[in-house]
Amino acid sequence: MLLQHTQLETVWDGPFPNNSVGYYEDWASNKTFQIGDSVVFNWNGTHTATEVFSEEEYENCTKTGLVIATSGVSVLLNANGTRYFVCSVGTHCEQGMKVAIKVGNGIPPPPSAAPSLPVGSLAAVISSIFILFFSYM
Repeated sequence: MLLQHTQLETVWDGPFPNNSVGYYEDWASNKTFQIGDSVVFNWNGTHTATEVFSEEEYENCTKTGLVIATSGVSVLLNANGTRYFVCSVGTHCEQGMKVAIKVGNGIPPPPSAAPSLPVGSLAAVISSIFILFFSYM
């Protein structure tokens, strides 16, 4: 089966078409993003694409995070979940220059449990420790 990945591009600039502060949110809501896709942020003028790591930081336009300061950078979408990007210049984020990218179903996978040793392996490890301990006594 051949999987096809998509590279989507957004022009990260203002003023927004039709004076819509929700322009980028509308743009993203009409796209289906999958693992392996990428998004390219392009802009003219003074902007950044700063990745913030929670919905709260996104909604509050928190401007600390991973800063992409060069136009044309491609961001690989490599896991299910939602990725949040804001412009950290001035009040650009508050004016609507932010986007939430939902990858897959938008829900990150649960953390995996640490692998456990089978009972036989655990017994072999304990036996080896005892043998080493008693052979040096």
